Amino acid sequence: MMKIISGLLLLALPLLAQSQDRIIIAGGSLTEIVYALGAGDRVIAVDQTSGYPPQVGSLPQIGYWKQLNTEGILSLKPDLFMTWSDAEPNWVLQQLAQQSVNVSLFKRIPATVEQLCINISQVAKILDLKPQGERLIADIKQKIDRVTIEVSKQPEKVRVLFLLSIGGGSPQIAGQGSIADGIITLAGGTNAATHSQYKQYSGESIIATRPDIIVVTKQSMESTDGLKSLEATPGVVQTPAWRNQRIVAVDQATLLGMGPRVAEAVDELYRGFYPAAAK
Repeated sequence: MMKIISGLLLLALPLLAQSQDRIIIAGGSLTEIVYALGAGDRVIAVDQTSGYPPQVGSLPQIGYWKQLNTEGILSLKPDLFMTWSDAEPNWVLQQLAQQSVNVSLFKRIPATVEQLCINISQVAKILDLKPQGERLIADIKQKIDRVTIEVSKQPEKVRVLFLLSIGGGSPQIAGQGSIADGIITLAGGTNAATHSQYKQYSGESIIATRPDIIVVTKQSMESTDGLKSLEATPGVVQTPAWRNQRIVAVDQATLLGMGPRVAEAVDELYRGFYPAAAK
């Protein structure tokens, strides 16, 4: 019987002698890591949170990592199943291990660059791609360090508000400790929201934050009427960000996925926050 390997409990992964040629992944960031390491040709299926790179769109889907199904996974005959340590239901993971599938679990929280690098290192070790993992980590850190140097040159940080949803009603706002908060900070912004994680804001609450910049996802802009929907969000038009048309739209998966493209998200936000300095 193959053991379940938990990055959460062990924080280290043993070398696996068995074949790792047929991989199923439930977790968008984990999928991006495997492809970034050059092992995408080994992936045979993914879950619905895996949308990048584009070629995963042609792979079979196994559903959602919080609603795993033993039969569906086993029918694809994987050697290795990779997912988050809080994937559910847990008994599915036990059943997969009992059927001689290597099950590797990774920490999803805290969603930080540091934890991302740990996950990259662990995935690389499992797939016997340690040099590629080291290069990927070094590249991510180097790119973020370059932005950090530029951020240090800014005399005053901009106040930023991230709206996960736009349109009518009260939008979800990213607060302290959220992934968006971490990326905003790395990009040189100050989160104008002081609550923890995500919370719905009324129009009055949005006005009170006085953001210099509003960040939204490209997907929310594309799925609605764009700026018209943002304008219709209560409180937005009364903010300095709207009056000065300081609206920055970024790809949702790049911003919130905390995957190998995190440095791209940081750089894109920095350029949106300080366009004159980024030229």
